[in-house]
Amino acid sequence: MCVPYGSVRYCVTQASSIGCCQVEEGILNKKRDQSQDRESWLAEALELMRERGIDHVKVEPLAERLGVTKGSFYWHFKNRNDLLRSLPEYWARRQTDPVLAQVSVTEGGPIEKMRAILEFLAHEDPDRYDNAMRAWAQFDSDVAEAVAEVDDRRMETARVLFEEAGLSVQDAAFRARLWYFYDVGEHVTGDTPVDVEERLRRAGQRLKLLTSDIS
Repeated sequence: MCVPYGSVRYCVTQASSIGCCQVEEGILNKKRDQSQDRESWLAEALELMRERGIDHVKVEPLAERLGVTKGSFYWHFKNRNDLLRSLPEYWARRQTDPVLAQVSVTEGGPIEKMRAILEFLAHEDPDRYDNAMRAWAQFDSDVAEAVAEVDDRRMETARVLFEEAGLSVQDAAFRARLWYFYDVGEHVTGDTPVDVEERLRRAGQRLKLLTSDIS
């Protein structure tokens, strides 16, 4: 096809126009694929933070762990600080939201929902990242706020379930604190069993102690 541009006529064949479209589509697909990898950086950053602390979460070691170039980092983040600012939200979304979702996906009463949460925690141990987040929160007010919000969400979920099980508002709140602070203490002291079966056994015992007086 020939089109005039000033005194010159430019001719473009159908094949070349298709080729251009294919190249352009390839570029767009590449951008889409790379945008989907953003969470891989966040997941690896969370793991590195758990292993070595937030000071070691830097672009170069993350790129090495992921087996990619440092340049690919900047497809997803402006700089290291952008990554760090994104990490608390990612931690909350990936490590807390699936736990709390057990309430809505589990059939039965409040005790069955509590059991589902505890068994999910025993199998997945998502709280293994909490110690590193709490250590970071000691010197970063934004992170401290994010951690406090997650703590409140977790305890509120437990409180509502205990209240639904028949406890008063005050007793349900206190029982929720016992529920949650046991979990926090187990991780802070490094007493979380490696063996899943042992974690499940403790989960059952914990539920029994917390609900033995609830019919």
